[in-house]
Amino acid sequence: MLDGGEYSPAAEPYSCMNEITTTTTTRKKKCKNKRRFSDEQIRSLELMFENETRLEPRKKLQLAKELGLQPRQVAIWFQNKRARWKSKQLERDYNILQANFNNLASRFEALKKEKQALVIQVLI
Repeated sequence: MLDGGEYSPAAEPYSCMNEITTTTTTRKKKCKNKRRFSDEQIRSLELMFENETRLEPRKKLQLAKELGLQPRQVAIWFQNKRARWKSKQLERDYNILQANFNNLASRFEALKKEKQALVIQVLI
């Protein structure tokens, strides 16, 4: 901070961890655009996630070392990926159930009409 209370990037190193305490929109915008992982790191993490959704501590350490990341970064990436994966899986399951329900409801209505037609034939 400068003496006048204004923010100066030179006075304080920028950190996304300070995002919560700041009200400056520019700093928030920078945090949103900041990429924490390279494309290659993400590809490697995705490949590993396809094989196993949970890493043993030893594999986590090895992967972190190979990718030049902190083990905590790898752990959090996997945790976030599992949460996103679960949400997408729930959405897919819901869509399948919704389609099955619509199909059954449609068949039920068709059977109801068929029953009414048969009842009318029996009464005639």
